[in-house]
Order: sequence, then C-alpha cells, then structure tokens
Amino acid sequence: MNVSEYIVSFLEGKNIDRVFGVVGGAILWFCKALNESERIKPIFTNHEQAAAMAADGWTRVSGKPGVVFAINGPGMTNTITGIAQAWADSSPVILITGNSNLKSVQYERNVGVRQYGTQDIRTDMLMEGITKKYFLLEKAEDVRKCMAEAYTLSVSGRPGPVCIEIPINVQSAKIPDSVLEEKEKSINNYNADEVDSTDIDFIMEKLSKAKRPLILAGQGVRLSGVSESFRRFVRQYQIPVVNSRMGIDTIESDNEFFVGRAGNHGSRPAHFALQTCDVLLILGSRLAPNTTGYDVEKFSKQSYKILVDIDKKELDKFGITIDKKLHMDLRTFFEFAEKKAHVQDIEAKGRWEKWARCCNEWKKRYPVMRPEYYRDSEISTYRVVEMVSGLAGTEDFIISDTGSCCCIVAQVWRVKGNQRVFISGGLSAMGYWAMSMGVAAGNRRKGNVICFVGDGSLQMNIHELATIKQYGLPIKLFIINNRGYQFVRMSQSAYGIDPPFGTDIDKGVPIPDTEKLVGAYGLNYSRCDKAVELQDSISRMLSSDEAELCEIFVAKEQEVCPRLKSIALDDGTFVSPEYENLYPFLEEDVLRKEIESAF
Repeated sequence: MNVSEYIVSFLEGKNIDRVFGVVGGAILWFCKALNESERIKPIFTNHEQAAAMAADGWTRVSGKPGVVFAINGPGMTNTITGIAQAWADSSPVILITGNSNLKSVQYERNVGVRQYGTQDIRTDMLMEGITKKYFLLEKAEDVRKCMAEAYTLSVSGRPGPVCIEIPINVQSAKIPDSVLEEKEKSINNYNADEVDSTDIDFIMEKLSKAKRPLILAGQGVRLSGVSESFRRFVRQYQIPVVNSRMGIDTIESDNEFFVGRAGNHGSRPAHFALQTCDVLLILGSRLAPNTTGYDVEKFSKQSYKILVDIDKKELDKFGITIDKKLHMDLRTFFEFAEKKAHVQDIEAKGRWEKWARCCNEWKKRYPVMRPEYYRDSEISTYRVVEMVSGLAGTEDFIISDTGSCCCIVAQVWRVKGNQRVFISGGLSAMGYWAMSMGVAAGNRRKGNVICFVGDGSLQMNIHELATIKQYGLPIKLFIINNRGYQFVRMSQSAYGIDPPFGTDIDKGVPIPDTEKLVGAYGLNYSRCDKAVELQDSISRMLSSDEAELCEIFVAKEQEVCPRLKSIALDDGTFVSPEYENLYPFLEEDVLRKEIESAF
C-alpha cells in the first residue's frame, strides 16, 4: 500500500464518502487512489475556492470532517478563502495538497529561495495562520500518525481546518508493513481545564437568585452537538434566550422563551433584553463585534456575565468584563448542570414569569417586519425571506451568502423543527453560496437545500452552476437582484459617500444577464419582478425535485433595519449609539419607557 492508498483507506474507515477538489499533476497519485475507491465519490468543482467551501458545507451536515484536495501553488492558494472561512467559523475541513518532489520542497525552504519548482509556493507560510496545524508529510512511515493527528485535531476542542502537504514522490511511496500492522493509538488534543463541579454550582446558584437572567446562545451550541440538551435546559429552567447571528438555529423561533437575535443587524427585543438582564449566561458565542457592536463597552454593561467556552483564548474579551469564566466544552457543562441537586429550586414555575412576559411583549411591539415591506409597488427582500421561511419545511437546510440578504435572513428567518441555518459568519465571503453544494451532497434527509444569494455575490462562484448541473444537486437558489452591491451602497450612504462608488451596474459593476448564464449551464431558471407573483414563484421552486434558480428583482435601495447605526457629528467624526437604541432610533422617552418596563 502506498501513501495515497492509505489516506483513501483511512478516509473510508471514517465513513467519509465525499471529497471535493480539482485534479492536477501535483496531486496525481492521490487522485489515482480516489479513482480506485468504491466508497468515496469525489465532486470535481471548477475552482478550488468552491471546493473548500463545499467541503465546509458537507462537514456541517454530515458531522464528519470535509475533505478538499488541490495541487500546489495556484490550486492551494485558490483554497485560501474557503479554508479561512472554515477557520473563522470553526469548521473541521482537511485540505490535502500536493507539491513537487520532496527534495525540491526541502531545497526551497532550507535555502530560502523565493521559488524553485514550477508552481511551488510556500504552503506552510500561507496555511499556518488559518489552520489548526500544517503538516508536511516527508516520510511514508509517518502517514498513519499524520492522518490520525490531523483528523483528531480537526474535530477536537474548538474544531477547525488542517492542511496536509504531500510531495508527489511521497504520495506514491510504499508504506512499511510494520507501520500498517501497528495498532491505532488514540490522540487527545483537547486540553480544557479540569472541571470543578463547584463552578457549575456557583453558576446555577447565580441564576437561581437572578431576577432577569438571559442566555446568549451562539454557534458553539451546535458545534458541541448539544442542541437538544440546550433546548431541554431552556424548557426546564424557563430562561429567555437571545441568539448570536451564528447561533440562529439553536432554538425554534416559536419557542416562548426565544427573544430575538443580537448584533449590528439584530432585533430590538434582543437588544432590550441584553441591556436589562442582570445575569447573562453566554454559551458558545465568542462575543464577536458583530454581536456586541463595535463599541463593546456599551454591551450589556449592567449584567453579571458568565462565559463558557472551549477556546481558552476567547475567555478574555477585549473591552468586555467577564465576571465568571469556564473553560469547558458545552457538552460537559450541560452534563453537570443537569445533575445539580438544587435543580428543583431553580426550575420553580413562574420564577421569571414577569421577565419572560416582558420579553414577549417586546416581541409583539417590535417585529422586524414593517408595513412598508408589503407594498406591491416593488418587492422587499424582507418580504421574500419571510415568504420563503413560511413555506419552507421543518427538515430544510438554509444558506445565505453575504451582504444585505445575509443580514435580512438573520433577522427574519423563523426557525422551525430541525431546520439548519448557515451564514458566512466570521469571514463574510462573497461567493459563499458554493457551500450549498456540500450541504446538498451531504443531505441525508428529505428537506430542501435553500440558498439566498445577491446578484453580485453569485458571480464570485458562477462557474459552479456547472457543478450543480453535473452532479444533479437539487439546490433551490434564490437570486436577490438589487442591481449590484446594495449593502455597500447602504454603508457608503451612511458615511456620506455620494454618489455610490463601485456598487452599481450603471456605475461599472460587471453583472451579466443571469437568465442567459443559467441557460448556458442547462439549469432551470425563473424570474419574479411582481409582488403578486411572489408566492407562486416560491412555491414552484420549493416543490421541484430538481435544481432551480429564481431571480427575484427587489427594491434597489432596501435598507437593513433595524441596525446599529453610527451617528455623524458636525466635526466629521462618528459616535456609536447606545446598544439598546437601534436605527431607526426611538424617541428618548419611548426608549426609556421600554427599558424601565423590565424592572
């Protein structure tokens, strides 16, 4: 068995049946081994960025690391955006990249020349900053240890991508029989602090004595595989919940204890709750500026904050005082929390009835959907997302590319049943819609794969429409056509940049005729530019068994509201508003009354 055959066999043993990539000379022997596999079906994309994003999507629905393969040099550099996306969003992606023969690689690095072999570039220097670990496989006898460590590292602790670089002559090198006969050793790469049950006691006691406790739930709830435990915890203790943008699908939207979503493009009820709670339990959220606002000192400054995180470096937050820090996995946290002896005390019915009722009143008074979104003169993106949400099934997967459609999906989408919602969180990469291919390839249930993408972001990976056609991936792609980059137009307007620069089709942004493009790729296309046709268009899309693309022509200047909007001063500087006062700003007496209603 050679190195490439062993790697394919290793992946088969982990029940990984899909990999994504683009073939090439420097990855020749690995591709040969893939071709001989009866259990792994590769999906060949038209660009390595899309392959990395698809691998990211596959891992999020399969629960196993996604695998992407590429050649050295341009193939590897093309994966960088997708790997960086996985790094920012804690997604376990394994990049396997080839290179020239080992002597060339070693000479290049030992001597320090800029380049030796054709297409060679320093993979190690580029990948070390966006992966949990970079591996250069130099000896065939090291492949077993390398694969075991890379796999375990990608999924353990805080998940994330790893990179394995294999020179071409090492890919085909034979593995000594003695290595193949060794027993596999377990590798533990998770080094959390030893759990002290008194810490859990303290937290539960703190919650039990709170008058207005609140949970801020992030993506870590999903990453830890404890969504059901979390929902059970909320039902048992009846504590209101606010989501970060990455934690959208941790709780159903119709749950009586769901308040809303927080952040720069959050909801008023969520922000009111965060600014009036007295104990804030933060689970699986790294408190990114998109969640806390960029003026972080204004975030929930009145509350006692408890942060539970598996990444020790995330426990010390810039500008935010964390009163109690627990370095542990959320699975461990819930296991201990459910065993606490005084649980009967904390779950007493009606303990926080007034507080929960206040949060629900805010939800009624300040819905995200506004009357003007229902006008028939032009289609509001808000109306599109709300209608798709209403018609979507409980087993569906929802993906949103970045830009205004991402913010609006995060605000409007109503999570129900087992729905999963994915957005480009940390990196916010245009072209992220390509990850829907991996979601579709890993979909093992009956639900649709629904994807929202702007007309601008679509172009970033437009070539992957051919991949969708080639592999029969039944993705429902809603193209939100707002004539360019509306989110950037909105930002430019907020800062007084007029006329807009580099954001509009009529100002030079090259966005072609989507209908003609889709036709060239052989996919089903429909369009909707009248509000009265919206429901029929969406229903037809969702009922189809094939890939469908529907281009919806929406209001060009659709603002994202509510949002945290900086205020321009006369001297040209800007000041952030108070975290509780989202734009459009409330009158001071109205805002004060809402905040006081919680006490």
